[in-house]
Amino acid sequence: MESPEQRRERRRAEKRQAIRMAAVRLALDHGLDAVTVEAVSAAADISPRTFFNYFASKEDALVMEPVWRPDDIVDLLGGRPADEPAFRSLKAVARELAVRIRPIWDTMQPFMELNSRYPELAARARAVDQTELMEKVLGAVRERSGVTTGIHARMLLIATFGAMISAVQESAATGEPVETLLDEAFALLERGL
Repeated sequence: MESPEQRRERRRAEKRQAIRMAAVRLALDHGLDAVTVEAVSAAADISPRTFFNYFASKEDALVMEPVWRPDDIVDLLGGRPADEPAFRSLKAVARELAVRIRPIWDTMQPFMELNSRYPELAARARAVDQTELMEKVLGAVRERSGVTTGIHARMLLIATFGAMISAVQESAATGEPVETLLDEAFALLERGL
């Protein structure tokens, strides 16, 4: 049974997502210029004041919440055996993250469509996420067994995300288990593609 605080947090997250989806639907249906705080508020059946309790700007409402945070990845890496090779550790972390992503993949599609129509929104989301991700996660990857240089750590991390995203996309398209596809993606990486 959830506590009153957990219930409050869950409801707040649900409301935030409902506002975000109203903004995304408006942008997809009527264009980015149609997305105003007032229009989003009306579509989400809230007041503009309530909108600002959840988002600082309309652009913030159009950016998808990350499925994971850099600290999540650092924690997952930290939970792996210290002497485990970096490639194997990253494969295990990618498996965990891919399993988290697959069930919500369909809800991510409107955001992906929005980002393809309006690259400035994608750039806004990526600029913050990638900087923080690289700073925090690269440090953890550099400490893993077998990582010899900064470029080695960076390549391992980027290859891991490429494999994970490819596996999730293929799973969504074909219905194959994401774990099987991730194993295949990492086998391709190990063989040098």
